[in-house]
Amino acid sequence: MRSSPLLLASMILTYLCRRSASFSPNVELRNLNIFKSTFKSRPSPTPLSSYKPRQLSTASTLHSNPQPNDSSYLPPSPPSTTRVILMRHGESEFNTANIFTGWCDVALTPRGVVEATEAGQVFLSCGVRFKVCYTSVLSRSISTAFRSLESAGVGWVDMVKDWRLNERHYGALQGLSKERTGERLGREKVMKWRRSFFARPPEMEPGHPHYDMIENDLRYRKLKADGGITKGESLEDTQKRVVAVWEDTIVKESCTGGEEGEEGDCVLVVAHANTLRALLMHLDSIEVSAIEDVNIPTAVPFYYDIDNKTGKVVDNKKPAGSFRGKFIYDDLKKRSFLERRRAAQDPWLWALRDDDVEEGMLNKKSLDEISIEEEASRNTKLFASNPSPAAKKV
Repeated sequence: MRSSPLLLASMILTYLCRRSASFSPNVELRNLNIFKSTFKSRPSPTPLSSYKPRQLSTASTLHSNPQPNDSSYLPPSPPSTTRVILMRHGESEFNTANIFTGWCDVALTPRGVVEATEAGQVFLSCGVRFKVCYTSVLSRSISTAFRSLESAGVGWVDMVKDWRLNERHYGALQGLSKERTGERLGREKVMKWRRSFFARPPEMEPGHPHYDMIENDLRYRKLKADGGITKGESLEDTQKRVVAVWEDTIVKESCTGGEEGEEGDCVLVVAHANTLRALLMHLDSIEVSAIEDVNIPTAVPFYYDIDNKTGKVVDNKKPAGSFRGKFIYDDLKKRSFLERRRAAQDPWLWALRDDDVEEGMLNKKSLDEISIEEEASRNTKLFASNPSPAAKKV
């Protein structure tokens, strides 16, 4: 049955009459006034001209709390040089628990995440531009690099991962408490493994809880095929691979040629405490007896200017033999002390029990048990073949 045009018109007229009857001018006007007052109460945006850059300072002393000097801003890099910024990863779960970490792939603590983010804020405040970033293949290094670059607004920068930037492999000590291992085996022996340049810790064997996790890790496939994965390293072993990646990859591809970028673009290298110590020995000709006194804080960047022709450090103020890197930090940056937290799906154990690693694996004497006299003799020969600048003057 079709509706007549007259009936349809009547229905429309009735609807319009009801709608007009429900309209209240006072209510509508009140809503309009509330909207206007709300809009007017919003603060006006701050003009860009009023923003000031964050004050930055550099410090050439190497300690956990760098002190500001007379320089308020990061100076530009000298002509014909490339600025390489080095940085240790943020605080990791094993750092807070004082555990031998090595190649254990532990995550950053919440505080470590904040540290990495704050480092990126310093880069942004300083106007640092990056053309490439190098990291190890361990998660704490990769995560620190990405979070700092992302915080600096340059998360798109290419990231090159190389196992040779990995932390020193601590062999059978990995995953164990440093304090309790010293009490168990003797502090003198453990300190020798930690501090000596030449001594290797006991090798990691198949009975170690982390052995299969590292051997079967896909990130080490090529390394395993080429000659096998190391089972434990001295700092000397670590230095050899770190210097190789520095000269063959970082300097060759990003400083003296290869990697294109605008003048003033920097290179970022995010690595680990022992790999950076080993690299500093090479860059600054620091003696073996002095390198362990160098403290590299987590996620505090420092830089070197590298000559684009020679690949050497450019520094006319300090002689070789002393630390010549310069820290970059922000006076306004405040580190937050957060409780450590670890992901539930993390396959790495928080800490091994003492009996998880057999006594025989830790006490093998055939690995690198050299006497104190032999250690002193090797140090003497090393210094004689590579005397310090002060010794040369004498």
